[in-house]
Parts: sequence; structure tokens; C-alpha cells
Amino acid sequence: MARSYAFFILLLGLSTILPAEENPEAHLFKNGAAPMKGENGKWGFRSADGSWLVEAKFTEVKTFSEELAAVREGNNWGYVGPDGGWKIPARFSWVGDFTEGLAPASEGDRLTGKFGYIDRQGRWAISADYDWARPFQEGFGGVKDGSKWGFVDKKGKLVVDADYDQIGSFSSGLAPVQKGGAPGEKETWLYIKPDGSRAFEKKYAWAGTFSEGLARVQMEDRITGKFGYIDTKGALVIQPNFEEASDFRSGRATVRLGGKTQTIDKKGNPVD
Repeated sequence: MARSYAFFILLLGLSTILPAEENPEAHLFKNGAAPMKGENGKWGFRSADGSWLVEAKFTEVKTFSEELAAVREGNNWGYVGPDGGWKIPARFSWVGDFTEGLAPASEGDRLTGKFGYIDRQGRWAISADYDWARPFQEGFGGVKDGSKWGFVDKKGKLVVDADYDQIGSFSSGLAPVQKGGAPGEKETWLYIKPDGSRAFEKKYAWAGTFSEGLARVQMEDRITGKFGYIDTKGALVIQPNFEEASDFRSGRATVRLGGKTQTIDKKGNPVD
């Protein structure tokens, strides 16, 4: 009973953030194994049929990505393979998911340690020189230097200066970034190219990462502004009519309009 309850809670949590047309259970097991808490209070990984692929023996785990899953043993993080064997021994104070062959990591103090990127053998590919690091997307990783964010390439070169207060990931060749403006200015988000230049002139109250060629944007005000969708040229293809909106997946997105939730296609039309 305890196992079934824990499984139900995990699925329920996923169902609140995934578009309505997507099967939460399928998403949970998309990498072949799902994090699951055992009756002993430890974490492991189960297959879709409920069998343990990796026994529940870890303090904390993350999902599999590129055939590696981050797991915490005591106070340290490392990575295991699908068979549960160690691929990178637990020696890090924090790690992120592997994407494009690299993962953000830190060996220092959880509060003051520096962050860089490791390869699949656990070797430092990009030195731990930053105050935070995010997974790579489209060849670029977001890094924080002091209070500002920029982007590095896979050689560790800072290709976009750490000049932004907030950033999203690159997708479709563009990344949303935010930089505070004059007092009272509400539209402070914009999109940049990999060389740091602006993709188009329009700015937004909030801007999301592109998914399937469209990105959520919030117009005029971060608190009361409505959400719409733009394409990679900056054209507004779905009008900002929604109180809430999700990214597109499989050609569908979940939105809230007039207090009611519905699913729309990439033209903004409601679908069953």
C-alpha cells in the first residue's frame, strides 16, 4: 500500500505540470526507469511494470539522462548506470543532469563552492570557476558569475558575457534573457542569438524557452499580463489572451482562459 501511494503521488505531481494530452505515466518512464522511494525510506529506480531496476539504497536520486542518473549517497553525489553500478563515484557536493555529454557539478561547499562541468568519466571538462551552472542546450551552458548570468561553449569559452539577471536555455538558436532597466520599466526580457546579439527588438514582461518553434511570452506586466506565443522571428502567432500557458508538446499546449483550462493547437485553436 505504501508503495502504491508513493507512486500515485508522483504521478499526481506530474499531471499538474504536463499538458493534458500527455500521459503522465509515460512521461515518468520515458527513460526506461523512474525514481521511486522504497519502504525503507531510500530511493531507487523502478521499471514501468513495477520491478526494481536499481534497488532503493540512495538518499536522493534524479532521473536518468543519457544513460546516467545522479544519486546521492550520504552527503555526496555521483552517477549510476541502468544496472545500478557506479559510473562516476560519489564525490560531488552537487550535480545536475547530463546533456550533450556534460553535466554541471561542484565539489566545494554547498553554499560557497564553485561550479563547472564534468564529462561522462567524471573529469572536469570546464573548470569550476562559476557561482552556478546549468545543463547544456544546443551547445551552450548557462553560468553565473557573481550575480549575473552568461553562456559558455563546450570548450569553456564565455561566448555571452555574464551581464544578465536571469536567463533561459537556448532552443531553436535563441535564448530568453532578462536585464533590469530603468525604474518602472516592465518589459525587460528579450531574446539573444549565440553570439549575444539581439534576435529582434521586441521586449517582454517575461519570455520562455522555445519548444517546437514557439515560445510563451507575457506582455506588458509580469503580474497581470496575459500569455501568448511567438515564433523564432518574433512574430506573435497566438494572441496574448491566456492567464496561464504551458510549452507546446506534440503540437499541443495547455492554457487557462477565463478561469477554464483547455488544450490548444499551434494556431491557437481549441482542441478536444
